[in-house]
Amino acid sequence: MARKYILICFAVFLSFFLSDMAFAGSTATSGTTAQPFIDRIRYDLNEITAIGGNTGYWKDPALIFWIDEAVDEIASRTRVLESGASNIIVIADTRSYSITGTFLDVEKAEYDIGVSGVTTKTSQIYDLDRVPFAKLRLGHEKEKGYPKAFSVWDNTLYIWPIPRDDPSGKSGVTMSGNTIYVYNISFPSGVTNSSSAIETPRYFDTAIRFYVIGKALAINPVTST
Repeated sequence: MARKYILICFAVFLSFFLSDMAFAGSTATSGTTAQPFIDRIRYDLNEITAIGGNTGYWKDPALIFWIDEAVDEIASRTRVLESGASNIIVIADTRSYSITGTFLDVEKAEYDIGVSGVTTKTSQIYDLDRVPFAKLRLGHEKEKGYPKAFSVWDNTLYIWPIPRDDPSGKSGVTMSGNTIYVYNISFPSGVTNSSSAIETPRYFDTAIRFYVIGKALAINPVTST
């Protein structure tokens, strides 16, 4: 009986999990803390008398740990914790720029050419192609011009070609002061106690609950008979 229930829990978790791996949906969070999850999980585990306390067979620290584990796994695999764009100001002859804050990955980078009144033939903002760091400047190490590609290494954004200022030259362009918009995927802050917020979108709530139930029964299946 315990094994069957565990398999059902993980199957439900997986079905919710895989359905949103390709594209993130709403970023509206669960809107609650870990405590309501703990209470509902105890109800599902037939520990109703332990709701609101820490007297059950499965102690709160263990349930909190598994909730945190589920949130972290969902955030890492679905990349659903999107942050707003951060701005990096371009400096001529500079190819590397520090990325501030803690982040899982860079989802996208855009370059703003900084020209007002552009036509449909010249977009003001365009995407930079992401390439592996080892191939970012392969064979074109010293090329300068409008950035076309980027790579991330050691919390640093590298762009190529290298921006330049040539206001009086053939190109007549000045790139200093232009903007790169960086879109990061964030790490969850972590579920460390019953008051911690659940940061993943609310459509993952059921998946988190079933994940914790499955973990609880897999490790201590005493109340499942």
